[in-house]
Amino acid sequence: MDNGSEKVIDFHCHILPYLDDGAADWAESVEMARIAVEDGVAGIVCTPHLSPVYPDNNRATVMASVEQLRTRLVQAAIPLQLYPGSEMAIDSDLAKGMKANKFLTVNDNQCVALIEMPVDMIPPNFGRFVWSIQSEGIDIVLGHPERNAYLMKDLSRLLKWIQMGVMVQVTACALEGGHGRRVRDFTIQLLKRRMVHLVGSDAHGPSRRSPVLSGARAVVESVVGKEEARKIFCENPEQLLSGNVPELAPPLVKPEKTSFLQRIFTSRS
Repeated sequence: MDNGSEKVIDFHCHILPYLDDGAADWAESVEMARIAVEDGVAGIVCTPHLSPVYPDNNRATVMASVEQLRTRLVQAAIPLQLYPGSEMAIDSDLAKGMKANKFLTVNDNQCVALIEMPVDMIPPNFGRFVWSIQSEGIDIVLGHPERNAYLMKDLSRLLKWIQMGVMVQVTACALEGGHGRRVRDFTIQLLKRRMVHLVGSDAHGPSRRSPVLSGARAVVESVVGKEEARKIFCENPEQLLSGNVPELAPPLVKPEKTSFLQRIFTSRS
């Protein structure tokens, strides 16, 4: 993938070992980094799960792991930038924990949080949860809502959350059909409605949902054009890493019409 001077950033990746169900060891972490760089990725936000399932994960453990991997990448001469972060499970104590520096925000900026969207339920009082996070001055990026079975049936809830200021990160393989045709079609629909702001690999290993974005970017370009794809893969994540919310076009209630060639491309990719 030739990106020229563009800085492609993978916003969601389980590249750190021993913390969750991602990379099994340091060798896998280094190999994931090598694969990402070969695909044209310049930076990865390291996002291990932060949830009761992994009670030992916190800001300190993740930051230490990021530093260890940075050292190993220098030794391996792999030019990949790493940014600390976490994928947080929805919890009523998150807002206070982030402000107290217990939980790790994106790039440790205390401005942006990656929140995991469950696949099999709509969290109760989610609007109130969003407000509680935003009232602490923290913006929400919602991870992989395209896989949620209930949102696929009723898009209005996600539309409402976006109108509240929530940003959406979808998974690269969802755009390419890795989660099935139904999820892929729904993700394309989100793109057409300007409801996708970031893409992440959500990689868990060198081969298990690997850390590549080029195929997904080709799909995004075919649906919304190269300029919008550049924002999704480069500009938006870089803004968020700096603690700034990018300027986002409002979501469309109805999708924009696509050309015949676009429909042919996306049906085959």
